[in-house]
Amino acid sequence: MEALPDSRRLVGPAASWIALIGAAAILVMAAAIVTDVVMRWLFNAPILGVDDLGKFNLAVIVSSFFPLCLVGGHFVTIRFVGKALGPLRALWLEAFGNLMTLLVFALLAWQFFRFTLYDVTLTGLATPVLEIPQAPWWWVVTIIVILCVPIQMIVLWESWMRAVRREPRAGGDSKTADAGV
Repeated sequence: MEALPDSRRLVGPAASWIALIGAAAILVMAAAIVTDVVMRWLFNAPILGVDDLGKFNLAVIVSSFFPLCLVGGHFVTIRFVGKALGPLRALWLEAFGNLMTLLVFALLAWQFFRFTLYDVTLTGLATPVLEIPQAPWWWVVTIIVILCVPIQMIVLWESWMRAVRREPRAGGDSKTADAGV
């Protein structure tokens, strides 16, 4: 019998690198905010545009953790129903939840693409203070959300195969450390 797919092995490293970019962006944003506060306090001269860029950096930061959360199963899940119905039904409920997550991310990817293309890029939307085009930030967010679709397809494929073969993840369900119940 062929080995079950392992989404953590297949796409986990790429998801980790995307999250690392988000973590680095958090540090850069925090340093910019601290510098801005110190400049305001000491010299009454804030750094122009920190607030402008912070809003869009935050969108990139938050979205950069989506792939890692998909691979690790760290989105909100309700597992007590599966535990109450038994291990086989729990595997199928997990697969169904992954299917619904795939549908949500497919819709998100489509809407982000439409928003970024039509409402941001083609209109030339810019930041209020520095008047820097917003499109580069929104394209990064959109690309990350689009990448989440094939990542979730792999996660769904793994959970579907586990349900068909009636094989839970080795060592029990290691996903219980997430925000799920």
